[in-house]
Amino acid sequence: MKKLICISQREDYILDYQERRDALDQRWALFLKEVGGIPLPLPNVPNVVQDILSAVKPDGILLTGGNTSLVNGGDPSERDIVDSLLISYAINNSIPIIGVCLGMQSLVIYFGGTLKPIDEHVSSRHMVNGIINREVNSYHKLAVDTMPSELIALAKTEGGVVECIGHQYLPILGIMWHPERENQFNPKDLLLFKNFWHGQIYKNTPY
Repeated sequence: MKKLICISQREDYILDYQERRDALDQRWALFLKEVGGIPLPLPNVPNVVQDILSAVKPDGILLTGGNTSLVNGGDPSERDIVDSLLISYAINNSIPIIGVCLGMQSLVIYFGGTLKPIDEHVSSRHMVNGIINREVNSYHKLAVDTMPSELIALAKTEGGVVECIGHQYLPILGIMWHPERENQFNPKDLLLFKNFWHGQIYKNTPY
């Protein structure tokens, strides 16, 4: 049976039209189809997201990548608020949640961790080791600085940058690379997502 996956989106402001728009890479729909998921994109409007979650019960939640967030200081954006809302919902309802890039950073911030700027991790590739043992892409300017006590590092680069996290006991996973951006989806990424949705994250390791 296919799983309904609620997905967060990036926020874009279109100056010519003076519009705030939500955006999602279409490749996510294709990726989720490959792992048996039905995507339900959510608007960056917190009270509407609450209404949606009251009307449907997702089988999983995906926090995608996006623009800069509250980690740089200042007031949280609607995306930050929605991510926090979705994390709380997932915890309270025992629903698996995966954070990708900004989504993983949102998980770190939610549990009390901190981030720091990092160089040479935008539009590059590098090896990671741990539960993941292979080369991955990289598009991020921030990295984990202090790890929350409830989270654990599951994979790091050779330089010690955390690229994958998990929760001590909750179905929570974070990755810093973008599996949807590969020219061809990596079978190991597909297997990672499939296993995670089915509560078997440590099966078939390393990915």
